Amino acid sequence: MGDPQYMRFPVEEFQMRCNKARELMAEKGLKGLFITEGRNYTYFSGGTRDNSNARPHAMILPLEGDPVAIIQRFPEWNRRKGIWFDDVRIYDTMFGLPLEMTVEVMKEKGMGEGLVGVELGHEQKLGMDTDDFLKLKELLPKVEFVGAADVLWDIRMIKSPEEVARSRRACEITIMAYEALFPGLYEGMMEKEIMNRFLKLQMNMGGSSPWGSMNSGPENYLNNSGGPPTNRRIRKGDQVWLDGGCFSSEYVSDFCCAGTVGPPSDKQKKAQQMMWEITRAVGDAVRPGMRACDIDALNGKEWEKRGYNYNRDINWGGGRIGHGLAWGGVVSEPPHIASYDETVIRPGMIITIEPGINFEYGTYCTETNCLVTEDGLEILNDFNRELRIIPV
Repeated sequence: MGDPQYMRFPVEEFQMRCNKARELMAEKGLKGLFITEGRNYTYFSGGTRDNSNARPHAMILPLEGDPVAIIQRFPEWNRRKGIWFDDVRIYDTMFGLPLEMTVEVMKEKGMGEGLVGVELGHEQKLGMDTDDFLKLKELLPKVEFVGAADVLWDIRMIKSPEEVARSRRACEITIMAYEALFPGLYEGMMEKEIMNRFLKLQMNMGGSSPWGSMNSGPENYLNNSGGPPTNRRIRKGDQVWLDGGCFSSEYVSDFCCAGTVGPPSDKQKKAQQMMWEITRAVGDAVRPGMRACDIDALNGKEWEKRGYNYNRDINWGGGRIGHGLAWGGVVSEPPHIASYDETVIRPGMIITIEPGINFEYGTYCTETNCLVTEDGLEILNDFNRELRIIPV
């Protein structure tokens, strides 16, 4: 068993995840899960994934009995410390996952025949060579490998109290960074200078791997998602829009903040106010049991009240108005708050609500990071949404 001071969560957290997986496996008639993709491996085993394709790691989670990890010897010394269970098998080669060892373990754990879930399906991928996976199928002719995306996402989308606490902390750090950033900006600064300050503020406040994108100036307002900061200097009348966040113990924040160089115009103030009214109205109406597409429909109705057909004419988010908040170096995960996603919204999910619109005088989005509760949504990034004023 791993060393608590090196483990991402207490043993009980990992046991809860694996027990939930077993419940779903039993419902679907699976003999087990064969897990090779890095984030899934870390999520269920606690071990750190390896970034080298030459030495993949795997976790075998049987329907009954203890799980097994298969890892390469080179990183064994520190990787073993994070794994919550005892059975860790070691291999020495650099030619990918050892297939004979894998077959032996799967048969030992009752996964030598029948249905075995693997990372095929929606937003999943194998963490091993495709050729090796095909060879593994040949070596286990009585096994039918089936996609387990629904099992994996069903568990990963629901956050535990500790996961929620980490996302909440990431949001707090990003809020503090935005609040500290804008008072120190001034006309003539380069976008790169602004972004460097934002990223450093998040680091200094306890965040890790901070990230961001931005736009400024009329020639860039149509860039919905912002982009890398440039050498462009902000000028009087510009709107300066940032989107970004950081990670806190591997869990992420993701939201935007904007200001104007000099006082905002009436059009800019009204656009920002409209955007916040729509975002709040959509969020206030969300209840567990709705589907992701139902939330998208709520958004459409709010825009119709104001004379817009959002999905046809605006579609600011490229086909969605929000997403699940992820972890482990990734920002977005299911569900997608979109007309085509019928995922049922359940307590414990953390989602974003982020419709937006561009005008010739600015980019407008007041993204919220929200925890789904038994009663509705709790905004984790609750802060002042008014346009900041950058001195001229």
